[in-house]
Amino acid sequence: MVRRRRRRKPVAKKSWWQRFNESEIFSKKKPKKTEVVAFTRELSTLLDSGIGMGPALLMLAEGRKGSMLGDAIAQMEQDLNSGLTIAESMSKHPDVFPRIYVRTVSAADRGAPLSTSLKQAAEFMDTAASAIAQAKRALIYPAMILTVGVGVVILLLTVSLPQMISLFENLDTELPVPTKILIAFSDFLRTYPLFIFGSLLLVAAGLFKAKSTQKGKELIHRAMLRVPLFSGVVISSDLARASGALASLTEVGMPVPDALDVARETVGNDVIRGALTDARQGLIAGEGLARPLEKADLFPTTFIQTLKVAEDTGTLDANLKRMAEFYQNDAQEKVKGMVSLIEPMSTVIVALAVGFVALSVIMPMYSALGALQD
Repeated sequence: MVRRRRRRKPVAKKSWWQRFNESEIFSKKKPKKTEVVAFTRELSTLLDSGIGMGPALLMLAEGRKGSMLGDAIAQMEQDLNSGLTIAESMSKHPDVFPRIYVRTVSAADRGAPLSTSLKQAAEFMDTAASAIAQAKRALIYPAMILTVGVGVVILLLTVSLPQMISLFENLDTELPVPTKILIAFSDFLRTYPLFIFGSLLLVAAGLFKAKSTQKGKELIHRAMLRVPLFSGVVISSDLARASGALASLTEVGMPVPDALDVARETVGNDVIRGALTDARQGLIAGEGLARPLEKADLFPTTFIQTLKVAEDTGTLDANLKRMAEFYQNDAQEKVKGMVSLIEPMSTVIVALAVGFVALSVIMPMYSALGALQD
């Protein structure tokens, strides 16, 4: 007998709409830091009120159903039933709970009160998130001014000015130097738009590529520390985050070298992070914390001197917390000062550019009127 082969049913191809719905565009979004902070404080409040960990997690997961944070909370409740600690369960969700957050909560595994560890983790994340958000909000207005100004100048050079060039050529007068410069620049923009656009893309791609490499990223971060307008903001904000993290971790019982290893990950600048790495090595070698940081020649003298006093008196936790608050406020004030300089500077730059275009257009007309009167 000849066996007949069964024909395989053709696999139905998914439509473009199905593929679009299943794409990453509609995937669950990573929760914001403010959402994680709110969950942490709610969980700490529920635990303080006497509610058990399991019911508290189920209650919080129900209110966040359908989100990545809600799924993580529901999974945490299942992990706790299977014998994992809350820190071990949180470490399975790095997109939701940062490492510094998990390490702070893990202090509860060594005997620290869980509600206290949660409050400290929330406080640190809230402080870091507010500083970053303030800096971003502060730079929106100057960026808008510069963007609109550049757009207006380009529009004048590529649309309005070419219509007047024929008028200038018919004038029986010598064109002023600013007008010649403006016409040459306008011709360049209209003749080589692809070259200009391609050059900008290459520069942007080069910066992105350099930032993706460790050496290039370090060069960029080192240059940021040498710019007077940005260096103070970078140092103060990084010191605030590192001091706050170090204070929170040591306060819940983590050894200082381990706490410093985690705290350096909260720093955004690679140069400062490298200085903290060297300080950890010096701390393990018995040099203390202040002396290795002083060798880096990056940090303010007051910060180093306060650390020396704190190490001598055994009040490192309290002094680190005070310095975190001080440098947090200092970073905010420096951001305000930076914005107070950038805003008028951007306005002046845009006004000068538009004024130069207007003056270059008006000057030939006055020259022509003067020639007619003569």
